Amino acid sequence: GSHASFSCTVSHFNDISPDNSLLVKVLGNISCCVGRERIYQWSRTQDLSVTQQLTSGVRYFEAQVAARSRTGDFRVVCGLYGDELRSCMTEIKSFLDTHEKEVIILDINNFYNMDDILHMKLLSIITHCFDDKLCPFNTGSDVSLNSLWNQGYQVIVIYHHEIINEYDNFWPGTSINYYPPVAPVTSAELILQLEKHSENAPETKYFKCLRGIVSYSKRKCLSRLSSSRKHEISTKVTPEITTWLQEKHRENLNIVIVDYMHLSNFVRHLVYQNVSRGSNSTSVSLTNGEMSVPQEQVTI
Repeated sequence: GSHASFSCTVSHFNDISPDNSLLVKVLGNISCCVGRERIYQWSRTQDLSVTQQLTSGVRYFEAQVAARSRTGDFRVVCGLYGDELRSCMTEIKSFLDTHEKEVIILDINNFYNMDDILHMKLLSIITHCFDDKLCPFNTGSDVSLNSLWNQGYQVIVIYHHEIINEYDNFWPGTSINYYPPVAPVTSAELILQLEKHSENAPETKYFKCLRGIVSYSKRKCLSRLSSSRKHEISTKVTPEITTWLQEKHRENLNIVIVDYMHLSNFVRHLVYQNVSRGSNSTSVSLTNGEMSVPQEQVTI
């Protein structure tokens, strides 16, 4: 998976988004274009477009969404406003239309400037986009790949708001757990927490998302303001997570996300983890975006 998957669409020419702290908003507005450029460099977490991520092997996407009062649309946000969520979903749908056995998890986990009416509007947009590809939430249902293929389901949407209790086609936020719940400030601390969790992971009924990400404090970011998240954090942490995955057979992996998922062949190494689970399959292929991997437990 990719962390803040649709941050590839943000631009330093766009407005500062509501997911920032008050301090960042003030500093960004005071210095105008220069401030937005710094927010852009420290907020963006992906370079590849949605389609490029899909063809590279990403199958889990996470998003933060804000409603824009001026335009009435729903934009992805990551420090700055990005594209419409509808546009990102359309890219995913186009990919799924030509890859009928691929399954995507879309995790929308933060909302800004939205009331219940706007949530209903957004849920309607999502439903209209994916239609019968949406896998309904049913605590007793089988969600193996075989069952999804047999029923034509290709999209699981996890929506972190209580309003989805009235909707069958959306999964609640309680269906996914994040580890660690708060991003550490150093890669050493991150590896320590991931190692501890991989050895003592509790049984869970739904999804487990291991977050291979580090976040500096605002003070540390300010001290390195002329640099970027990619240079200071991601180019070091993503390769370390890739190495950690390669070191030994990892049990209890489900979803693993990183910044800049194209670094260090992260996706390919993670896909190979599925081969080492005792399947009869002896190889993994990733051609034209479609993966050939074992059909049992699959790590995304």
